[in-house]
Amino acid sequence: MLFNSFNFITFFFCVLLLLIIEQYTTKRIVVRNTLLLVASYIFYGWFNIGFLLILFYVTLVNYATGYLLSKKSKHSKATLGTGVILSLLPLLFYKYSTFIVSNIQLLINGNADTGFQSSWIMPVGISFFTFQALSYSIDIYRGKITVERSLPEFMLFVAFFPTILSGPIEKERNLLPQIKSYRPIAINNFMEGAMTFIWGLFKKIVIADRLCAYVDWVYGSAEYQSGATLAFAAALYSIQIYCDFSGYSDMAWGVAKALGFDVTRNFRFPYFATTIKEFWRRWHISLTSWFTEYVYFSLGGNRVRLKVRWVFNISMVFLLSGIWHGASWNFLLWGCLHAVYYLMEYACGIHRKDYKQPRYLRLPANILVFVLVTIAWIFFRIEDFSTATSVIGKIATDIASPIAMGASTFTFACNMLLLVVFIIFDWLLYKHIALKEEKLGEPTFVNIIWPVVLLVMIAMFSVSADNFVYFQF
Repeated sequence: MLFNSFNFITFFFCVLLLLIIEQYTTKRIVVRNTLLLVASYIFYGWFNIGFLLILFYVTLVNYATGYLLSKKSKHSKATLGTGVILSLLPLLFYKYSTFIVSNIQLLINGNADTGFQSSWIMPVGISFFTFQALSYSIDIYRGKITVERSLPEFMLFVAFFPTILSGPIEKERNLLPQIKSYRPIAINNFMEGAMTFIWGLFKKIVIADRLCAYVDWVYGSAEYQSGATLAFAAALYSIQIYCDFSGYSDMAWGVAKALGFDVTRNFRFPYFATTIKEFWRRWHISLTSWFTEYVYFSLGGNRVRLKVRWVFNISMVFLLSGIWHGASWNFLLWGCLHAVYYLMEYACGIHRKDYKQPRYLRLPANILVFVLVTIAWIFFRIEDFSTATSVIGKIATDIASPIAMGASTFTFACNMLLLVVFIIFDWLLYKHIALKEEKLGEPTFVNIIWPVVLLVMIAMFSVSADNFVYFQF
């Protein structure tokens, strides 16, 4: 049940209607949470009813781990370690077993046979809800939160349907207190959520899915394309993956807000960043925060004596981020590239608190960051290393060649016009000119007009893919 489907719209309004009825009758937290929990399990089970067993298993493991950790025994570290391993087993099995086995086979006999896993289906969102559940156990161990006694409320925390498929990865201290307090449906929250949902839907089915067709065509015949065409497709893929993932995140945020919940804003205009460090503060914020808090700080962060140890800590964060995205060498290389970018900035002194970027360098720096990120996205998009390097080589040596338009001149021109419209809207939001995220729920003239404009463009120009890019992670 995708957010950009009529099934989901029907499902959402059924849930909303039930919550409104509950609000005007029982007004009890337990009833509201029961409705949301059942809705969340129906939503997730819609993809594959067998996935519910894995979701419940991960939930139960972390609930039990948290309960045991609350006893504060001398075996707490072993308890946490056991809980982490048990939680990660399904993720490791479904996501990484083929990669591990195939590479072992490749080393032993030079042949990677992965037929043994051909019938397995990786549960959607498994990386997201596993990390969300793990954050609870780790925070209990660190003494940051207290144990949650209610199993149904903890189940809702892990399975909350707006966030379960592709995040944001919520921490207990943000989402559970909202679950435990009664949050009635309010018209201003609904309007703000609806407008954010429309914006995310526009990014997904008008921008991302249209660009996807062109990018797939170019990369599908990369050996026959000019360097300029490959460079253009690489730039469009940067925008495609941003609109796809941030579009989902906006829709998830909008659905949660309409129901009265505040979840993390997962993207904060990352392509307006002027440094790689700033880019990662704006891109996939909940995952960056998770790795910073539970990996970087656990390794010692920057509170280490040897500089080489700090380099190791930073590098591990980026490498694990790459591996988290998928069991493939191209994702590991993508993580390595971002680690190199980050460390190069550090070596140049850009990390210093007293560093102030000259105003005249902001645009060139912004362009440079986009180019560097786009180069890394090439390895993210193309799994075969030789093909990826061939694409980069062709871009470097044939950049002045003509750009192929693909299907037709009209389609190409239409896509470019819509892309310009998106960039203008995004820039207005970024600069807080006329459009302000925190005031989208107010009944102003602009807040009424711009969703109507977006809905018209969605009706006229939308194309819809069967999935979101980040569902595979």
